[in-house]
Amino acid sequence: MKKFKIQNSKFKKLIVRCFLLFTFYFLLFTSSAQSVSASLDRDKILLGEQVTLQFNLGNVSNLTSFVAGWPQLPDTLSHTEILKKTAIDTITVNDVNTYTQSFTLTSFDSGRWQLGPFLFVMQDKVSGKQIKLSTQPVFLTVLPVNVSSMKDYHPIKDIIDVETSFDWTPIITAIAITIIIIIIFIIIKNRKKRIAEKPKVVLKGTPLERALEKLQALQNEKLTSNIPIKKFHSEIDFITRQYFEEMLNIKALQLTISELFSRMNVYLQDAQLRRKFQQVFELNAAVKFAKYIPQEEESKAALHEIINSLQRIDESVNIARNNAHRMV
Repeated sequence: MKKFKIQNSKFKKLIVRCFLLFTFYFLLFTSSAQSVSASLDRDKILLGEQVTLQFNLGNVSNLTSFVAGWPQLPDTLSHTEILKKTAIDTITVNDVNTYTQSFTLTSFDSGRWQLGPFLFVMQDKVSGKQIKLSTQPVFLTVLPVNVSSMKDYHPIKDIIDVETSFDWTPIITAIAITIIIIIIFIIIKNRKKRIAEKPKVVLKGTPLERALEKLQALQNEKLTSNIPIKKFHSEIDFITRQYFEEMLNIKALQLTISELFSRMNVYLQDAQLRRKFQQVFELNAAVKFAKYIPQEEESKAALHEIINSLQRIDESVNIARNNAHRMV
């Protein structure tokens, strides 16, 4: 009898332990289960009014699982339009997360519309197993606007004819543009007329006389430094080339020495004269480009040679032109 009591006591302790263990695991399971929901801040709106749809995912343990899938809503959802949405908000208490997200909706279709259910996916961090959690659908009733009781409502009226005045703007603009074009045309015409009526400069004397006057003025120059010598030879070169342009219609100012003398062969038949003339031109070029600095006597001799050469060339040209006139 005593032995039976002892066994009965052990059996009771075993039952109590099993009960406590079952209760612990039940509480542990219920406390760790995630909860999802979708809710509207109101279930009825008028056409064009706004309503807030909110997602809530709670009791997510950081230690055991994480959110693998969150509902992605399109721009339009069951006769409703999503105007804006918030970011997913997270609240953590004792390593347990609660997630929320809100959407602002509107609708322009009257009726009762079902939104959802919406699917969430949870994943176990250890096993990788995924659990799908679905919300209950929510229903939104969109009511038409009753305009009959609105004070600002007015019935549609017939079209009223409105008298319009003539628009003078295009005509005034066209006249102004025409006047401006006429003024510009007159200004341009008068400017061309003034240019055409500008008197031509009449040069005194022959090309030779003008050249000799300038060259003889250089004879009084004092060549005491490099700068006056360089300017002296540059003036000789310019005056001589200008004479060729006026007398022979040769673009002498633009030609090199070799190009110039290839065209002067007709007027410089004397080989000795042509050689001396060319030597003076080469001397002028050397001094102009600072390759050679002559003495004052050499520079004045070059000037004297140019004067004599131009006189002989001018004489030859005049003889040739007189002979041509006689032949004609």
